[in-house]
Amino acid sequence: MTSEGQKHQILFVDDEESITKALQRLFRKDNHEIHVAQGGEEGLRILRESAVPFSLIVSDQRMPGMSGAEFLEKAREIVPRAIRILLTGYSDMNAIVDAVNRGQIHRYMTKPWNDDDLLFTVRQSLEQYDLVMENIRLLDLTKSQNDELAELNKTLEVKVEERTREILVKNQELSRLNQDLEQNLYNAVKAFSSLLERYSPALAGHGRRVAQLSREIGAMLDLPENELTQVEIAAHLHDFGKLSFPAKLMDYREEIWSVEDRRLYHSHPQLGQETVHFISKLDHVGLLIRSHHERYDGNGYPDRLAEEEIPLGARIIAVADAFDKIVSLRVDVDGSVKGLRQSESRLADEELHLKAALSHLRRESLVSYDPDIVKKFLLLQQSRPSPESRKAAGKGPVHYFQKNAPRAADKVPVQELRPGMVLSRALYTKSGRYLLPAHTVLTENFIDKINSLHETDSVSVVHIFTK
Repeated sequence: MTSEGQKHQILFVDDEESITKALQRLFRKDNHEIHVAQGGEEGLRILRESAVPFSLIVSDQRMPGMSGAEFLEKAREIVPRAIRILLTGYSDMNAIVDAVNRGQIHRYMTKPWNDDDLLFTVRQSLEQYDLVMENIRLLDLTKSQNDELAELNKTLEVKVEERTREILVKNQELSRLNQDLEQNLYNAVKAFSSLLERYSPALAGHGRRVAQLSREIGAMLDLPENELTQVEIAAHLHDFGKLSFPAKLMDYREEIWSVEDRRLYHSHPQLGQETVHFISKLDHVGLLIRSHHERYDGNGYPDRLAEEEIPLGARIIAVADAFDKIVSLRVDVDGSVKGLRQSESRLADEELHLKAALSHLRRESLVSYDPDIVKKFLLLQQSRPSPESRKAAGKGPVHYFQKNAPRAADKVPVQELRPGMVLSRALYTKSGRYLLPAHTVLTENFIDKINSLHETDSVSVVHIFTK
């Protein structure tokens, strides 16, 4: 049987009918398809007309009209993969050589043959044919599979490239959306900060200045960008818990506070934390807000944390907050300003409060404040020009935040707003409706909303920082 399960096709060619009949009888039990021909021409016709290729051809050498060698040579052209065996007499050695050279026979046997030898030779030849055909089938299958694999690889490369492009586009879109979300979150934070300033003008700019200074201190401590952002946001909102406090608590005049006033004031870190608690991205920010009045010696509030128990961001904000209260809000935190005014009466007000703030931080290092953060802050402050040097150079006062130094601003009509512009003032409609805080970076979405509101409640001009 062939590898495909079909019977082997065998052709016996001899001009003597008795011999072909003897061969048919000999192989009848082997369950092959046996064909016989009485000469070379008939044998070639059978080979050409057969729908199934022959596995084995056995031909006599001495036949009229066409010798066995000639027949096998032509048969090889029709069925090149068939096994070819030549039957010849002892004296036909030249015919054997000719058949090998021209017909490329695989075996030859002498006449008269031994039945067992012939059966063994034919069976062995058919096994060889099956092996050759299976090898060819496997080679063809391998080539076909390799071709399919090559085509699949080409298709896969195209699909990978297409998928990669899709992922890049989606990543770019996701990055843009994340940037929008971050910017919207930051604008919301600044809006909250502006609400507090609107409620208490005494705190105007305080949150923004503390945020900027806290970021600068954090950068000197090599905090990663995500932690710097959290510290900056917490600094913006560190006083947000005071939003509903009475006016007397907003002016830091502790001498007129009652016990209840003091208790209420000490609750503002917790109230600030509770305000941002429902925004998942601000969980850690809420913790920094809660802890910014803790003291390094453990005598702060609300949790009486000490040293490393206090979150690093809260320790940073505490230093920046105290400095700005003395320098910008003119709060005499511990009597330092009063003492300097008496001992150094010739100092200008700006320089007086700056020296008082630095003196306070040095004195309270290891008591109220982390000494390492105070040290970093003092190094930062040394890099800024002193009020005396600026006065000698004929320049006005310097804001201790260089990035927040006063910038020129223009009035821009609503119709001329463009993405990227930065508000120099909080934005309101003519009816007094609050829209956006100062320092908001305008986006297309903001501009669309401003234009939409402008149709019903006009916004006459917008104050924009110039480049």
